[in-house]
Amino acid sequence: MRPPLSSACLVLILLLLSMPVVARGSTIRVPGDYGSIQAALDHASMGDVILVSRGSYKGFTVSKSVTVIGESNETVVVYGGVVVSANGVKLGNLKIVLDESTGGSVAVLVKGLDAVLTNIVVESYKYGVQVGSADSKASALIEYSSIRSGREAVYGYCTSLSLFYNTVVSESAAAVAYCGRMDVEFNRVASEGVGVAVGGALSEGNIARGNEVNITGSAAGILVDGKSHLIEGNRVLNGGIDVRGSQSVIERNQVTTPGNGVNLVGDGNVVEANTVSAGGHAIELYGSGNLILNNTLSGGRGVHGSNGRGNSIAFNLINRTGNVGVYMSKYTSQNTIYGNTFWLCYNYEAADESGGNTWYNETIRMGNYWSNNKAPDLDGDGITDQPYPIPTTTGIEILDKYPLARPLVAPEQTTTTATTTKPTQTTPTTPPSTSTTTPTTTQQTATNTATTKPTPATDTTSSQAGGGGYTSILLVSALVVLLTATAALFAVKKTRG
Repeated sequence: MRPPLSSACLVLILLLLSMPVVARGSTIRVPGDYGSIQAALDHASMGDVILVSRGSYKGFTVSKSVTVIGESNETVVVYGGVVVSANGVKLGNLKIVLDESTGGSVAVLVKGLDAVLTNIVVESYKYGVQVGSADSKASALIEYSSIRSGREAVYGYCTSLSLFYNTVVSESAAAVAYCGRMDVEFNRVASEGVGVAVGGALSEGNIARGNEVNITGSAAGILVDGKSHLIEGNRVLNGGIDVRGSQSVIERNQVTTPGNGVNLVGDGNVVEANTVSAGGHAIELYGSGNLILNNTLSGGRGVHGSNGRGNSIAFNLINRTGNVGVYMSKYTSQNTIYGNTFWLCYNYEAADESGGNTWYNETIRMGNYWSNNKAPDLDGDGITDQPYPIPTTTGIEILDKYPLARPLVAPEQTTTTATTTKPTQTTPTTPPSTSTTTPTTTQQTATNTATTKPTPATDTTSSQAGGGGYTSILLVSALVVLLTATAALFAVKKTRG
């Protein structure tokens, strides 16, 4: 005999019965119900879910707020362009191929708001994903996808663009071009042109975090314009970080390049705790009012001050430069250099052709540590007993009045370097591989499956999906839940932004 229901349970049941019922869309199967994706879309209603079994299909246009999910981005292949013209469209588990034989120049064109692309593979001979156009602003979230193109891989005229855990490759142009409000995190990016362009001249508050950017040409790995951006924890190979805007924070990045590491053109930025190894200048300085703090710098020159005034260069390890540790040209003035460790800088540790800069901080009576300084510290106050001369051709005596007897940053130490670990509130821990599979029944498991090699169990259920097995329905339903939850989070984030 069943135990009687408690009063609390009765109250809960009554509350549930009194709640309004939310109508769900229908499920349409391709090719079960309709032979093509476009035919299914033509007969779909808002909120419907279109499940696509393995096979080859033509490009399509989505003009209703629906969800289109393939069984796997390895087995469901769309030849031709995809256009998303409605708001709130979700696409998942599709491979979209665009070549000259299919016609068109853009593999995926998003013209609506709040589009979500998950586990998408795009291969385009020309343009990859365009979000918005000159006459149609759009917004999109792209995650766990692979986008490879001959020209720009991701670009557009969007109001907002979020990229998480993707592989983005361009053969001849920018991989990720500026597109409105941007949040670009934990992607693998490779490009002949600019890797990631974060912000235009009027943009504000964009984020590039935890990306790995590899440049095969001579362009910047990360290009920063506008103001108040955060460029954090990225690893940039064979290209530098160009900072043209103002009031941005460039921190904990690791830059390895044959050219210049950080080109600091803008004003009022903070460049902190980066590790830069450059064949040219670790930091090329043009702007004014910047803070260059706690970096580990090596290259032809640690800091090359071409221009600028009112910059603070402090507490950096300037290590094994091939020419000059810190150089200030005749066009610089009112810059303050203190607390730095100059270690094994060949030729010159420093040079000042202006005479208008200060190589110590008078307020705290602190200069720099010079590895070539042999002056004693007989009174043990931490400052050597003679000022340290700064080489110059101006004829002016330029001195570090308070040269340090011991380095503040020991040469064997390093400042905090780049990290590709996502903050603790985020489930995934590694960028995706270029091949993804159908996510499993929870968002966390789906993330892990998308970022690792498919297991035999996943492969088996994917093949069953082609026959309409019950397991495949569960797996595809899980992706619907993931896409819906992601879209909701994206909408909340957009509202807060």
